[in-house]
Amino acid sequence: MSKKKKGFLMLNYFKPSIYLESYKKINLDSLRNSGIKLVMCDMDNTLIGWNERIPSPNVINFVKSVYAQNMEFVLFSNNVRSRVENFAKKAGIKNYFWDCKKPLLGKMKFVRKLLPYKESEIVLIGDQLITDVLVANRSHIKSILITPLSRNDGGSKLVGFLENIVFKRLAQKNILHEGFYNEGELGGNYEIL
Repeated sequence: MSKKKKGFLMLNYFKPSIYLESYKKINLDSLRNSGIKLVMCDMDNTLIGWNERIPSPNVINFVKSVYAQNMEFVLFSNNVRSRVENFAKKAGIKNYFWDCKKPLLGKMKFVRKLLPYKESEIVLIGDQLITDVLVANRSHIKSILITPLSRNDGGSKLVGFLENIVFKRLAQKNILHEGFYNEGELGGNYEIL
């Protein structure tokens, strides 16, 4: 296999199923109609700013809406237990996992054993290509990439640096362009799921 082809295949690990501006743009009817039964979601910069502690009314309504669609909601975060647990309880989230070490697969495998849904029935929502989208693709589940709530996430500068490199490479290969969301062409039907 040529080096070029290998590089292109590697980039596919960072390609989300759907790219949206915000979790608020997610069409839960379309997810349910596409067979999704388990919505896994990152926390920091996806649902809440990295420096915030309390879920907004929009977040609480989003979580309630997922449950109202008869789908399971799981908070899946790399953050520490106290922060994740506190947020989950305030947001009404029953299942939550901390210190997930995304993009490593250990905690994902644990969750998949605990909540035995098929790969085709799970979607992961997150704001980062190199943690959220990569762990989803490595797990053979769908992913929804959203724009981070804040660019200054208080986290690793290395992760931010790598994220920028991956976005540039995806754009060069015309796979994904930052800020060019694919919600419009899908019309909320999510045929690609």
